[in-house]
Amino acid sequence: MLYDEINVQDVVDSEAAMEFMKEATKLATSTELEDIGLRLEKKSKLFSDLLSEDHISDLTENEFRHLVGSIFSIKRKANRILKANGFESLQQSITDLLYGEDTIDLRFNRFIDSVHKLDGPMRVNFASELLHFSNPKKYWLWTNWIWDSKTGTGSLPLIVQEGVDLSGQSDGEIYGKVGQSLALVNAVGHSIGFSDSGKGLFGTDVFLACVYAVYMYTVFRVKLSQEFNRILPELSELAQRVLGVYKMEMN
Repeated sequence: MLYDEINVQDVVDSEAAMEFMKEATKLATSTELEDIGLRLEKKSKLFSDLLSEDHISDLTENEFRHLVGSIFSIKRKANRILKANGFESLQQSITDLLYGEDTIDLRFNRFIDSVHKLDGPMRVNFASELLHFSNPKKYWLWTNWIWDSKTGTGSLPLIVQEGVDLSGQSDGEIYGKVGQSLALVNAVGHSIGFSDSGKGLFGTDVFLACVYAVYMYTVFRVKLSQEFNRILPELSELAQRVLGVYKMEMN
């Protein structure tokens, strides 16, 4: 997951990252951001329990709906996904994605190709959330708000150096490149503080959501009326929403 023979400074724009976090902490308290980190831990517990090797063969449709309901871009699409693909087929595809013997890029591509009636970015989000939240020590998060390979936008390119290559011939290849960059962003983030809102990669998840929110606020502030800007959610709410933990019960 790490770059070979490439310095961290060649990948991570630490100055930009700290500037984004500085702006984020003007819009949300450290307690609010740390709460998001805790919510991600709870979400991961749900995914890791339901998708464990011991349980995945016994996964129920209701449990599947619960998982999908925690994925921002597809949270209201469980019925469509089930109708178009069938539960048993989805169960097999998820099992192969998480526990298949092929390399992750091949498994990622195979999962993307197996899911019907979702557009490309939603299938990418689906795959990466299943991987990351079921095994956050091994896999990372790639959503279209982190990196949209079609438009070249997202939070990740805002905090890596301009020459970093996030392109690929397939979604699986791109997933690998995103992971290489995120490994270094995560290492730097925990070293100098911008990923301290959560444990491990969860802290970087929170940070990337903050970068996205700050960027969105900046764009909206320039392009939209002051009245419309008033209805934008607070940063902590927006970050919770894109990470799929908004209104999560914490008891």
